Amino acid sequence: MGCPDAVRAELLKVTGVLAVTYFPDQDVFVVNFDPVLVNLDTIFATVFTTGKMMGHEYLPELQAPSPEAGGGS
Repeated sequence: MGCPDAVRAELLKVTGVLAVTYFPDQDVFVVNFDPVLVNLDTIFATVFTTGKMMGHEYLPELQAPSPEAGGGS
């Protein structure tokens, strides 16, 4: 299992995370979640910790939704 797969798998275990998509060309995860059940701090901590355990240091940050990621209008 590669690092992005491990991070995605761990995120999907978090209560409130509904879907996770990884875009390898941008090295970006798009996470759909229920903000009543989970907050960004928990999501960011999961990404950072799992990535570090797999030997990759992700520095999570919030980005504006893009049309390619299913966001925007």
